[in-house]
Formats: sequence, C-alpha cells, structure tokens
Amino acid sequence: MPAATAEPQPFEFPPGYVMPLPTRPSKMDEDTLHPVRVPTPLPDLLPRSMKDIQKMRNLQSDGDTAKKYVPPRRDLPPPYKDRTKRMGHTYQLNGPSVEGDVTPVFENGLLFKVVTPDGSWYYYNDTDKYEMHVKFTFGAKSDLQPGEKVDMYVMSTSELSASLVVFPGETTKLVAGKINGFKCSAKAVPLNDDKRDILYGEVNDRIADDLMVMAQAIGVREDDLTEEKVLAYCEENEKPYIDCDFRPCDYSLYRADVDTYLPRFIPWHRPSTWIPEEQLKEVRLFRRDILPSQVTHGSIGDTYLVSAIAALTDASGDRLHDLFRHPVSAANGKIERALGAYWVTINFNGWWLPVLLDDFLPATRDGPEFARCAVDIRRMWVALLEKTYAKVHGSYANIASGDPLEPLSEFTGFPVTRYESFWEDAQGGDDMLFQEMLSYNRMGHLQVLCTPSDGGEAFGNANVVSANPELEATYEKMGLLLHHGYAVLQTEYFEDLDLRLLRVRNPWGNGSEWTGAWSKDDKRWSKYPSVRNACYRHGGSPTDADRTFWVEWSDALKIFSGGGCCHLRTPWFDYRARGEFAQGIPTVSFEVNVSAPTEAYITLSQEDERDDPSLEYHALLLSVFRHSGKKEKLDATSNSLVEKPDRQLKFNFSRDVAMKYTFLPEHSPYFVIPRIHDPSVTKPYVMGLLCDTYVGNGIKVEFKRVDRNCRVFANMPSFVQVGMMEDTAAEYQIRTPRQPIECIGEEIVDERLREFGILEE
Repeated sequence: MPAATAEPQPFEFPPGYVMPLPTRPSKMDEDTLHPVRVPTPLPDLLPRSMKDIQKMRNLQSDGDTAKKYVPPRRDLPPPYKDRTKRMGHTYQLNGPSVEGDVTPVFENGLLFKVVTPDGSWYYYNDTDKYEMHVKFTFGAKSDLQPGEKVDMYVMSTSELSASLVVFPGETTKLVAGKINGFKCSAKAVPLNDDKRDILYGEVNDRIADDLMVMAQAIGVREDDLTEEKVLAYCEENEKPYIDCDFRPCDYSLYRADVDTYLPRFIPWHRPSTWIPEEQLKEVRLFRRDILPSQVTHGSIGDTYLVSAIAALTDASGDRLHDLFRHPVSAANGKIERALGAYWVTINFNGWWLPVLLDDFLPATRDGPEFARCAVDIRRMWVALLEKTYAKVHGSYANIASGDPLEPLSEFTGFPVTRYESFWEDAQGGDDMLFQEMLSYNRMGHLQVLCTPSDGGEAFGNANVVSANPELEATYEKMGLLLHHGYAVLQTEYFEDLDLRLLRVRNPWGNGSEWTGAWSKDDKRWSKYPSVRNACYRHGGSPTDADRTFWVEWSDALKIFSGGGCCHLRTPWFDYRARGEFAQGIPTVSFEVNVSAPTEAYITLSQEDERDDPSLEYHALLLSVFRHSGKKEKLDATSNSLVEKPDRQLKFNFSRDVAMKYTFLPEHSPYFVIPRIHDPSVTKPYVMGLLCDTYVGNGIKVEFKRVDRNCRVFANMPSFVQVGMMEDTAAEYQIRTPRQPIECIGEEIVDERLREFGILEE
C-alpha cells in the first residue's frame, strides 16, 4: 500500500518580498511546449481583406487588455408603442374624461371603470368599433342615483337593476350614492351600420371635403379629377395625396349594386391615427427582413389573399420589392411616399398594371382592419398590397373570398397548376402528383397546399361562423387554420424506405404543433439519420423553432384538400400582347423563330369574372404548331399540367391557360395560336410570353392574324401556311423592373438590347 502523501501547505512570503521578473528561457527550454494565451477571433471575422486584417490586429490588441469584441452600432428604430399611458393605463383613444381610480373591466382593456373621488361610478369605452353593454344588480339596501343614460328599476327581490350602453370614446356615468353589494356583467357588441354611419360618417365626410377643395384648386369638376392631376397638385403644394379613383369611402368597401358580401362599414384613416406622433417618422413600406409570420389577416374574409402574400415572402429573388418599385425612379418614389402616395404593379387580366394608391386604409385606432403586419403596424406593405388588390377588383367586398393561386399569379405574372383535379387520384395511391411536386421543388417553383373550408362559406371568408366547429378544433390542435394556404418549402423521396416527405411553412404557428409522424420530437429522426441528413442538408435540425414542420405525403393528403404551384422563375423576361376573339377567331397570334433552344411559358388570359357578375369564363386553349416539311403540324396544347403540354384539344373553363414549351431552331417557324371553344363569342384576351432571354436575343416574335378558313379552327392537326397568315400590328407590353413599356408594332422590339449592341436599326 503506497504511503499517504501530505497535503501541500500554503507558502507565505516574507514581508517586503518582491517577486523577480521572469528570465528568458535557455536554448534548451525553447524546445519545450508552453501554454500560450492567444485571443481568438469570432468565426465570422476570419480575414478576407485588408480591412478584415486590421480588425484582427485590433482584436489582438483588445485581447491583451481584456477588451471584448462588440459588433458595430447600427441605427435602429425605437420599439413600437401602441399609445401613451395615462393614469397608469394604456389607452387606444383619449382616455376617460373624468379623474379617479381606474380599473380595466377586461384583461385586454377595451372598457374601464372609473370611481371618482365623490364615489360616483363611470365607464369609459376605449374602442372605436364596439358599444359596451354594462349590466348591474345592486343590493336591496343600496341608495343610488343613476346617470342620465342609465335604465334602472326595482326588481321583485327589492334589488336594483341598472343597465348602460357606452358608445366608442365615451365616458358615461353609471351611478352615485351608497352601494350595498352588487353583481355585474359586461360585453362588447359590434356597432350596427346605423351607429357606424353616425360615428364614422364625419371622418369620411372630411376626406370627401378635402377632395372637393382639391378639385376647386385645380380648376376642374370633382368628377373630372384624375390621379395625375391630383398627384401633381399635391406635389406642388406639399399636400397629402388622396386617391380620386379608389376613394376612401363606403363605396370602396362595398358596392351595393355589384357586391354580394357585405362587410362592416368602418372609417378610413391614415397611419397617423393608429401610430403615435413621435413614431410617425418610422413608418416604412418595408423594414429589414420580410417574413411570412409578419402577415396577418383581418376581419374580412381575406385569408386566401393573406396566404398568397405569406407564401410570396418565401419566393426566390426580390419579388415583393419588385411589386412596389416606383415606375420612374427611386428618387421619385421617396418624394411621393412622403405625401402618402405609393405605386404597386400587378398583373391584371394578363396585363401589367401600375396602380397608384394613397395611404388611407379601412382602420380604427387599433390599426388597419384588414390584412396588416401585426408585429409592427408601422410596416405598410401588407395592408397596401391588399388595398391594391381591392382597387383593381373594385372593392374590398369583392375580394372577400377566393383561391390563393389567383393572387399569386397576379403578383408574379407566372402561370399556375392546380392540384385539385389530381388530389383524389393521389389519395387512391397514384404517385403522379407527388412526382410532379418533386420536380417543381427542384426547379424552385412556389407551391401551396390548402386546408379545407368548413362548409360555411366560400374559401377564405373568415367572418362566417364555423359550420363545422369540430373540424375547426381538429385543425387547431395541429396548429393549422381552415381555409388557409401553406407554402411547401421542400419535398423529399427516399426510395429505399418508400418514404415521401414534405416540409411545410406555418407562418401562424411555430411548427411544433404538428405531433404526427416526423414531428419535431419524433424518434424517427434519430432512427433514420440518412433521412435527417437529406432533409437538413443545408443546415438546421428537426427541433428548430423555425415555423416549419415535416409531414408524410399520406398524411398531407388527409390534412389538405388541394393546392397548386406557381411556376415562378428568376430571372425571366416577360412580354404581353393584346388581342380579341372576333366571333371565335383570334386577331393576334405569335410567329416564333429561334437560333438556339429557348424555354418559355406561354399564357392566355381572359377577363376575371370576379369583376363583372355578367361575365362567364369561356373555354380556352393554347396550341403550338411547328414547321414540318411543307406543313405546320400541331406539336403541343395546354392542359392541366403547365410543365407537360400534350396534343389533345382540351379546352379549359378558367381565367388563364398556359404551357411551358421549348422552341428549337430546326423546327422554326412556330405558330402560337390562341383558341376559344365558342365560335360565336367576341371578347378580348391577352397572350403572354415569359422566356429565358430577351426577345431579340436569338428569338424573334412577330404578330400574325390567322385566316378564319384555316384548318386550325376545324380542329385539324396541321395546316399549310400559304395564304393563312397575315402580318398584323398589336399592342404589346414589356415588363421592366419599373414601368411596364407599352408599344404598338408588328413584332416585339425590346429597346433594352441597344445597350448590348444587339438591336437592329
């Protein structure tokens, strides 16, 4: 047994002892290893330039002095505050008109009781869209004097019953006197239209008066005002801009002669109404990152539109900023935004349309009533994008329900494929749809899956009471909302496991609500590391709180009721041409010649039936003929799958039909001919050509008018070009990052090619 060692004893230095300086090591000692402290930079500061090297030197110096690295200071806005505080409480409006001891009736405020120093009870309504119904039962021995607006009577039990209605912003007296016990109840009741008209009419009347004053100053009748005249006047006189085409008034909310859905009438306000004065300078279109979780739906049935907007935030490129680019310049945009004027460019009926807006929104002092950026309502882009959609479609009521794929197409200009027609087959075991989704994911397309409606109303109407509360509760447990769309970020197929997985974005949850197979804490992630590695090949882990969740395809088919794909590509080049079906015969077709293989999406659009109750969609078809021998032979037609055209003549009753097609030099010329099934119809249409290069760069596009006697219109698979094609002029459009360029000519001429020295004179 080894001998025990004595514990070391502390050594005491004698008084006045001075520790000698360390001596330089001998040559022998230099070969031995010594621990050395070296300040280590943060991983993201590894030197890549002389500037970074200087930072490293500073870090070395700072390390010697124990100074820690602090990231550079940035200019950041103050945090958003709803309202200033008075009497220890936060109010949305002006607060009670009497002083006293204040108590909130509801946890979130809204209604406050105020007891004044003389013992009187008052109630203050801090909302501008509810009337508060207050009811009390006081003890039999109470000695009370009711307020002027109180209904009070003696009950059979000798108790006193008192009821009071407090309107928005009012402070109303309930009782004064001796109180001997009480029971009470209070509820918030939405204002009816008559009371709303009384309360809000004055606000909207002031806006109308301002427009009338502008008309007088400009020197025109109010009905003759134009956006251009009003904007010029406002710029010259530094006046806030008011939209004279989509006026801040009840008619822009609901058109009694057109709309079927009736929203509640609310006033129109600028941001200064709901944002404190000291923070008005922080109002922005965008602020730093744009995230799906910033998008919140409102009290109108705009869930489908909000779903599309949230999905668009996941799109590659700069799509959202592109929508808001000023048609002329960023400098002009800054000047006009200071006046409350904004531009948004969207695709309407197939044609790119720059839309001018003011910053009036249907709103209360809580903020915008409809879609908005709830995390910070100083960010305006969500509410203004919805307002743009309402303006082009005539009113907010007219966009109260819909399909998220439609706004996705209108915001991007790209065609969509709908999954509903394949959903039942997929539920039965057909793998075609999932394989298509795999392909779309690889190409970077934007995919959305939709939860079902509850059966109470058309998709997206959030104001309708649920017709199926059990179904709604089931989806809530999964963290999902009915009649919403969810972006599909990733699709994976593991052949050895016969496993199909989807990664779904849930902007309105954190992703952990899903508790089925492959949920965040599912043991399968540990059991199958190859699956985990493939699903997180770009980083991250299943447990990340990233507002996404993985779901097996078999479960997705049960949870969702359909969806679709927006075939978004970046960067592609967008061209449009207008034509008309004259008794079924198109006035404009394309002749396409290429010198190299050229990919393109071809679209055909008719007017949206949403905007005119008398309109009905007619069955449309796109056909492509290529040169073969002495004839032009049918090579492709549009169908339900945009990426996979075929040769069948399947006319489709929808607003848009489209196909992807690759033009080859050896088969030029090509003829792209739009078709309508009813030969008696006369109606306008727009053809789109979205290709992988500029028109004029190895691709020539000319406009042709096809003779009505051409065999094409007899559904023949080929025709002879001689005598069947005539040159024609058409109105066409070139989508640029700013103002769409509109031209008239017999072929598409893109002036942007001049800077490359390609465009022929």
